[in-house]
Amino acid sequence: MTGGTLATQDPAGELDLVILGAGSGGYACALRAAELGLSVALVEKGKLGGTCLHVGCIPTKALLHAAEVADAARESEQFGVNATLEGIDMGGVNKYKDGVVSRLYKGLTGLVNGRGITVVEGEGRLVAPNAVAEPSAPGVPGAGAGAACARRTWPGSSTSPSGRARGAASRASSSRAPRSPT
Repeated sequence: MTGGTLATQDPAGELDLVILGAGSGGYACALRAAELGLSVALVEKGKLGGTCLHVGCIPTKALLHAAEVADAARESEQFGVNATLEGIDMGGVNKYKDGVVSRLYKGLTGLVNGRGITVVEGEGRLVAPNAVAEPSAPGVPGAGAGAACARRTWPGSSTSPSGRARGAASRASSSRAPRSPT
């Protein structure tokens, strides 16, 4: 589900987890939480995938790869390959970059939708330990009209996720080796 506000998409406050930011950290957290059985919403002011996918890391790496291909063609004689670099078609390079971003975005969108994660287009602000709101809500400093609360919070707080999710979270954390205090 995409679009709308938290208030219209979760009017009863039934979400277990609301994540602000749908970049690589946010969507990874959302996918794992959904895997553990939690109901999850991602709030993102841009597109799912954030800066890294759309204008940062991924497009930059695609452009760098195109430059590496050009360098390889230019240096091909040292490998016994006869090739020439006649030039760089920046329109073609940008088409390649946009195709990489589009393919990854489509795959990520499918993963998120397949796990039943709600995507809310907009900005959110933490206004209480278990409440997220849009930035312009009346009556709440810095909160929007679509205020919504997570019904449950992570283990260790006053309430916890469902038993199924709590059990899975406990199993996941107990399988990790403890960190040394250094």
